[in-house]
Amino acid sequence: MIEIKEMKTLEDFFRCVEIQKEVWGFDDPFDAVPQPLLVVSDRIDGIILGAYDTGKMIGFVYSLPGFHSGKKVQWSHMLAVLEKYRDSDTGYRLKMEQYRMAQEKGYDFLEWTYDPLESRNAHFNINKLGCIVKEYEINIYGETSSPLHAGMPTDRFVPHWPIPPLKKELPKWEGVPDTSLQITSSHAEGSFRIVDSVNLNKEADFLFVEIPVNMQQLKVQLPEQGLQWRLKTRDVFVSYFERGYIVYSFQHWKQEGRSFYVLKKISSR
Repeated sequence: MIEIKEMKTLEDFFRCVEIQKEVWGFDDPFDAVPQPLLVVSDRIDGIILGAYDTGKMIGFVYSLPGFHSGKKVQWSHMLAVLEKYRDSDTGYRLKMEQYRMAQEKGYDFLEWTYDPLESRNAHFNINKLGCIVKEYEINIYGETSSPLHAGMPTDRFVPHWPIPPLKKELPKWEGVPDTSLQITSSHAEGSFRIVDSVNLNKEADFLFVEIPVNMQQLKVQLPEQGLQWRLKTRDVFVSYFERGYIVYSFQHWKQEGRSFYVLKKISSR
């Protein structure tokens, strides 16, 4: 059985660095969080948890304490699980224990970053954890040595996970929404969706922004199209966040093979 517990030994912290290199494929030592910084983070109220299978660490989550807009925040810099354990709910258990500890320590919320074009991560962060998103960072990390980031600006969402959690209320959509509610327009090309255009002038209580369901494969086979998704959706999120929308939910219609963020209007600004 996989056990979740705090890292406390030097061996734990060294193993954490090894997992970073294995999961992200870093070959530049400056991209990984080094063992001394993990030790210091633990000392200053960071939350550093490992997932262990029969005593061997197979994943971790790492956050730093801080303040944002006058509120106490745990900034969750990294979450990683070895590939053979990806479907074991280990990442979810790590995040929930991190949340429990942050709540116990008196923090107001947790935040981190993730690539908004990764459909699986979108479902995990927005639906499974219950986060919202109201901030978009352009090329926040610059170029890294990870092959997962190759050829693309490292644009990132900042998911916001409040304590206590939000109770979301949504209409029920049976299938892909009417095009009048879609900000993005796209077409199918083989197994991929190709973005055609975006509309920055739509207004409704809920609007839909499509993203690829298989971004890593798209980047490899059609890199220029992957870049177009990045640049066009960047325009969408920056524009609509400024106009008072937030990312509120994420919808995947398996039969149609399409995924959409759901934007909700919360203010007129």
